[in-house]
Amino acid sequence: MTRLVGLLERKRRVLAELGDRLSSESRARAGADHHSRRRPRPCGMTIHTGVGCSYVCAYCYIYDMGFSAIPKPYPLEPDEMAYALSLNPYVIPDRTLAAYGSVTEPFLPETRARAIEYMREVWRRLKLPTQVSTKATLTDDIVSGILSGDPNTSALVTVVTLSNRRLEPRAPDPKDRIRFAGEASARGLAVSLFIRPIIPGITDVEAADILRLAANVGVKSIVLGSLRATERIIRRLEACGVNTMEIRERLTEPIKGAKQVETKSSDLKAKVSRIAEDFGLKVFRSACEANIYSHRRYCAMCHLGPCNIEIGPEPLESGDVEELLEYLGVPYVSVEVNDSTVRVRLKKPRVDEHLKNLITTATYRRAIIETQR
Repeated sequence: MTRLVGLLERKRRVLAELGDRLSSESRARAGADHHSRRRPRPCGMTIHTGVGCSYVCAYCYIYDMGFSAIPKPYPLEPDEMAYALSLNPYVIPDRTLAAYGSVTEPFLPETRARAIEYMREVWRRLKLPTQVSTKATLTDDIVSGILSGDPNTSALVTVVTLSNRRLEPRAPDPKDRIRFAGEASARGLAVSLFIRPIIPGITDVEAADILRLAANVGVKSIVLGSLRATERIIRRLEACGVNTMEIRERLTEPIKGAKQVETKSSDLKAKVSRIAEDFGLKVFRSACEANIYSHRRYCAMCHLGPCNIEIGPEPLESGDVEELLEYLGVPYVSVEVNDSTVRVRLKKPRVDEHLKNLITTATYRRAIIETQR
C-alpha cells in the first residue's frame, strides 16, 4: 500500500472508530453540519470554534455575514467535529490544512475551551496541520492548550494599528498582543504577526512602529492580507475617524450592501514587506504559507508556490498516484509526476473537481486532469 492510499485508509479507520463511539444522535448531528461537506478555502479547512464575536472591530466582515456580536461556542462536541471532518470528502488526514478562527475570536472566554478541545481532538484523530488566528493575548494557559495538540501549530496574531483603538474597541491592546506573541514564540510556538487587513492610510503608515515592536520581542515572521470592504465597514471606519478616500479608490469594484469587495494593496504589501525585511522578519505571502512553513512542508498546490523550497518536495512516483486511482476505481490512461504537478489522463470524459482536489491535497502538487481524445 502506497502512502497516498494509506491516507484514505487512515481516514476510513478514523471514521469507523468514531462512528462506533458516537451515538446515532451525535452521528446525525455531525453529518448534518456543514463541516462534513464544505470545500476547504485556500487557507485550508476553516473550523468554526464559535459563532459571533464581541470584539466588534470596525473592519471585520463577519457582521455583514449575519453573525452576532454575542459569541457562542460552536454546538458540536469535539469528537462530533472530528467525525464531521472525517465525513468530508475533501478532507485528507495529515494533508488538509486546518484553520481555526474565521467567524469568531477563538480565545474569547465563551469560545476558548471549545477551541482548544477542537484543536486537540482534530489533531489527535486526523493530524491536520493546525493554524489559528487571534486577537487575544497568548497567555501561558492558551499557549499550553495549543501545544497540547499540534506542536507545530502556526499562530497568527492580528495587529493592524497601534494608535486608533476605536477600530478595535473591545480587543486587547495591540501592544499587549505583540508582547505576549513574543513570549509565546520563546516557548516554542510558531507565531507570526498577522497584518491583515492592511487598512490604507492606517496600517501602512504605522507599519514601521508595529514591526519594530514585533522584532524587539522576538517575533520572527509576518503574514500580510488585504482589506475586504462593505458599505457597513466603510461607514464604521469613517465613524472611527478614518479617511476612506484612498480605500474607495483602491476598491476592485463598487461596493454594494454586504458584498465583500477586495482592495488593491500589492503596493502596500510590498512596502510593508520591505520594512519587515529591514527588521529581519520573514514575510509570508499568505496564511497557508505560514502553516506550510511551521510544519516543515513543501507545497506547490497553487500559483503562489512552490512554498518552502528549502525543504523540497516529498518523494512521489507515478505509481503512487496510479495506485490511488485504482483504489478509487478511476480508469486512467497515464500519470506524469514532477516536483510541482501531477498530470492525469483519464480514459473517458469526466469532470470531477473532487478528484482534482484529492490529488492536489494528497500530493501537495497542482493536479491537471485531462481526458483521452
